[in-house]
Amino acid sequence: MKIILLKSVPGLGKPFDVVEVKDGYARNYLFPKKLAIPATRGNLRGLKKNEERFSQHIQRIRRKSMDIAEQINNLTIKSTIKSDIEGKTFGSITSQTLAELLKKEGILIDKKNILLEEPIKQPGTYEIVVNLPQKVSSKFRFILEKEGS
Repeated sequence: MKIILLKSVPGLGKPFDVVEVKDGYARNYLFPKKLAIPATRGNLRGLKKNEERFSQHIQRIRRKSMDIAEQINNLTIKSTIKSDIEGKTFGSITSQTLAELLKKEGILIDKKNILLEEPIKQPGTYEIVVNLPQKVSSKFRFILEKEGS
């Protein structure tokens, strides 16, 4: 059965894709959860109108992401971390902390978009990658210093 996806379905496609699936999968899972509609002639005609509107929306999101990426690329953020006499640090810097530091700079980023393999626990200079909507990514420099130095 041919269907039109209304929402992104992992392993199947993104919104407005026309795909072929088994009848039972479509009737029992995709249609009840409002993830897809049948690909009838009328629905396909409506799809073309929605795609035009949707593509304009996507272009707006992409422009906004590019603007944010431009702001982030030229950014250097400094922060401190407490440490004892022997140099052992207390606490760590997580993606949540970085999102809050970016917010202080006037850039609103969800912590899920900040890529950290693990929390930062040692002083140093780090390149932090930020993934934005529409596959736009950027980097900013993060400098972590010991408190009091």
